[in-house]
Amino acid sequence: MTPYGSDRIETSPDGGLWLVCPAPKGWTARRGASHTSSEYAGTAIRWEQSLFEVVEAVTHPDGTVRYRLAPWEDRHLVRAIQPYDPESDSRKTDEARSRGQSIWKRRLAILFSPVLGHLPGAVQARMESEFGAPAIAMTVVSALPLFVIGFLGIFFSLVAAYGSGFASVGVDTAGSAHMNPFPLPLPVALYLFVESGLRMGSAFLLGQPIGSIPGALLFELWLTLTGRRPPAPLLARGLPATRAQALWDRFHLIEPLLALLSPAEQQVLADRFDLDFLRWGKRSALLLGAVGALNVVASLGMLSAGAAGVSDVVWLVAGCGLVLEQVLRWEALSRGRPAGSVLGGAVRPLARKLLEELQAQP
Repeated sequence: MTPYGSDRIETSPDGGLWLVCPAPKGWTARRGASHTSSEYAGTAIRWEQSLFEVVEAVTHPDGTVRYRLAPWEDRHLVRAIQPYDPESDSRKTDEARSRGQSIWKRRLAILFSPVLGHLPGAVQARMESEFGAPAIAMTVVSALPLFVIGFLGIFFSLVAAYGSGFASVGVDTAGSAHMNPFPLPLPVALYLFVESGLRMGSAFLLGQPIGSIPGALLFELWLTLTGRRPPAPLLARGLPATRAQALWDRFHLIEPLLALLSPAEQQVLADRFDLDFLRWGKRSALLLGAVGALNVVASLGMLSAGAAGVSDVVWLVAGCGLVLEQVLRWEALSRGRPAGSVLGGAVRPLARKLLEELQAQP
């Protein structure tokens, strides 16, 4: 028998044949009979004109594997045959090398997730398809730190703004309250907060990876400089959604916001899509009421400090109106009736397809 590649043959004193391979070939050894299971033959190997069974497989610390081969016994059923020839041996070597490269690429993708997560979503999806990179996790890992940084920048900017107002009337004699301890401009903080929030929303709600604007621009610049072509988009998985499925998907996506529409529109959506306007209405009333109350407290603080401007007066009026509206909405919801909001006008464009579908039905 002639071995192939770097394999070699050894014989044992009992006349057995050992095939020593520098890398595993994926063959399984014979499993002996026990009280709970019967004997199971090892992998069937066709070597030249003979058929062998892998009786034993021994892996050594250096990675080499020794396979003890014996002529195939007729009492065993041949389920599948693995050929041992130059072509199959070369193919197995290439597959093993490809698997090793995929494992290393996946580990590197996980390690550099905070950077690779800024690439366009199509590139991240391609990386997941080719070597198993966690595209959704890369998006979240790259967006979450910037989301926190943006939030802290906005928070400290507001603290610095209010602190400056108090310091102007002598509240802070040391002059340290109006200093912003977070060295990040407010526009940059707002950009990071909004973009990172949208990216994490796409990852969690839609299950789609998405990159950042700077990451997409740098990737396009790299393609232009290197003359490369952008990766082809992956083929769509599954069947396209029907019109009814698309409407239901849209409804589930914006269901929490539909409780801000007019009572008549909410009732129609409840009859057609089973909208739970009581649950979402109360949740939205509590959230908007809290936002309005915070604006009232902040505006009153600036007024009491004598540092209020026109914008503070506007926010005070808007906050009072928002709180009053939520109180009235809560009373209507407590009686089991839907209650809309003045903010429903901002939600109506998102629900236009749902409402048009209902109007088109007889």
